Amino acid sequence: MDAEYNVMADFHQFTVSDPTADFGDLWAKWTDETIDAMFVQGDRYIAIGTMRNMYAPVLIRLDSERSFTGRVDKVATGVLEVPSGVVEVSGSTDNGMSGGKVKVPPGTYRVEVQYFNLDSISDDGLEGDDRYMITLFRTGR
Repeated sequence: MDAEYNVMADFHQFTVSDPTADFGDLWAKWTDETIDAMFVQGDRYIAIGTMRNMYAPVLIRLDSERSFTGRVDKVATGVLEVPSGVVEVSGSTDNGMSGGKVKVPPGTYRVEVQYFNLDSISDDGLEGDDRYMITLFRTGR
């Protein structure tokens, strides 16, 4: 299974979450360290930093070999609890309008985020070939 979206990365971020996630602490989790890592781990969510404050291509993979082309510049890992069996991909301010929902078996997933072509952003920061691939690996927990 894979799903591709063009997510509005407002505030240079988007989220991948269970619908029951509470994002109330997300703003506090963006520290100098997590901004450099371009990754935040939350309770039933992860937030991925982006180079653009615009739409960004996002690929979600589960049991899929599909990939983006280009150079992988950064990799981040975390854990995503998905008790509902639904993974939501959303821009931080668009209520899921630019993302979507993917059904998965309920459970705990190890998450790997690969960041592609980060140095391809135009001088004005609006265009580029940056891409973000999130792979979910089901764990035994």
